Amino acid sequence: MNWLLFALPLLLGYILWFGYLFFTHRPSRSMALFAWAHLPYLLVNLVAPFRGILDPDYAGYSLGLIQLPKGIAVTLIVGFLVLICLFLMSRALMDRMNGLWTLAFLLDLLLVILVAAPLLIDILGNMDAFRVELGEDMQFSGFLVALLVFVVFTLPTGWACYTAARKMVSTKRIVASSKPGQESWSDT
Repeated sequence: MNWLLFALPLLLGYILWFGYLFFTHRPSRSMALFAWAHLPYLLVNLVAPFRGILDPDYAGYSLGLIQLPKGIAVTLIVGFLVLICLFLMSRALMDRMNGLWTLAFLLDLLLVILVAAPLLIDILGNMDAFRVELGEDMQFSGFLVALLVFVVFTLPTGWACYTAARKMVSTKRIVASSKPGQESWSDT
């Protein structure tokens, strides 16, 4: 099966959905950037959740430190990652992240630890082994690949993790109870 034929309608669906949310809700700049930081994870995982169980020739899934054999594990784990990114991007574009900053922080921290940082470290450790090909005549390797990974994955994911942590901490506040000495945490 040509999985590009499967990926293109998904990509079109993402573009239409996020375009609709962006133009109807007019999110703040920080929420638009927060949503944008998760887009690479949707794009590199367009078909992986489906190939995991539908493609008998699928070699398995590998992204950063996430290594999965073909099968249901790819569908469940990568599919869950895609759904959370899709959910958080949608909520960010609607400026409705209240109560979701802890989830966003945990997701982004995992993405930094398992994908964004390991990819960049791996490339920086062996720049000659990595190459991006955009046709026969357009290939680049070494520093440019490291820069691409830094700009597309590492920097946005690190920024999203920082933003989610900052928002999570600022929304957690101690609410004084009616009895002295009792405190409760509120996540708004």
